[in-house]
Amino acid sequence: MTAIVNQQTCNGCGECVQACPLDAIKIENEKAFVDPDVCGDCGACVDVCPTQSISLS
Repeated sequence: MTAIVNQQTCNGCGECVQACPLDAIKIENEKAFVDPDVCGDCGACVDVCPTQSISLS
């Protein structure tokens, strides 16, 4: 599993970047992107996303 960001609803706020303990998330072009090779499937980003744009799958 890895975190998946819905690019249509992501507002690029950066809350997920701050929450990720593995630095697997970056903001590019005002949207969050997850590096699946680094993501540890912890779900911290899912819990803090104010737009509910991140899911684990």
